[in-house]
Amino acid sequence: MNSYVPARSAGSSPLPGRSRRLRSTLSLAQGRLTDLIAQVWYHPRLAELYPEFLFASYGVTSASAPAMRMAAHECEKLVDDPLRQPLRDYYLEHAQEEQDHGEWLLSDLASLDIPRHCVFERLPYPGAAALVGSQYYWIRHVHPAAYLGYIAVLESPTGAGFLREVNQRTGISLSSMSCHLRHAELDPGHVAEFDAALDLFPLTRQQEELIAVSALSTIAHLEVLFTQLLERFQRIMNPALRGTIFTAGVPAAVAAVQL
Repeated sequence: MNSYVPARSAGSSPLPGRSRRLRSTLSLAQGRLTDLIAQVWYHPRLAELYPEFLFASYGVTSASAPAMRMAAHECEKLVDDPLRQPLRDYYLEHAQEEQDHGEWLLSDLASLDIPRHCVFERLPYPGAAALVGSQYYWIRHVHPAAYLGYIAVLESPTGAGFLREVNQRTGISLSSMSCHLRHAELDPGHVAEFDAALDLFPLTRQQEELIAVSALSTIAHLEVLFTQLLERFQRIMNPALRGTIFTAGVPAAVAAVQL
């Protein structure tokens, strides 16, 4: 999850039932987000921006497994809801799959000479906190099925060929894109599994609407996060700083205010 790469092409195979309806809804709402993501991946100074991009991604990715485990716990509280068991099992299985993804990003940052203690010392982007925090609200105060909308947006695979093109265009080593490369390999299968599960889950019409609302909210929060990322980089213009607060020498409190 959380590869943050350009969305699948319009030529992707049609999907049946509920998953197809959700994908159709998202395709109409993702225009601005797709443009913001492209601004990052095709940024003329991506090599300098990339460490900050990884840091923003880590703020979201490190929260994925804990959020899914919390959603599974909330499923256990459901009474007379046919989703209780299948949705709980789905979240627990995928939380296990997501467990080490934050470590992948820490390894990529380490390959750029940014040790993990520098990552832990920084406050995450407010956009990352809002993105994940909104899911905690939907899960705990509405229904844990809401997290399915979040997954639908963030499971967005790309091909390894695109990443190789980035490597050739920017000089960013493939070893520093290991997290994205692993997602390029794993996420197509995850997407297929998700769509199949969504079509089989015994959802009510209200729960299906909740998933769509959650997905649209996720898109909106991601737009804010990518906007914050690009705006921060624009403020740190000295190429010697590699576009990242890790080497900019800006005090943490000042950096927080700048966001």
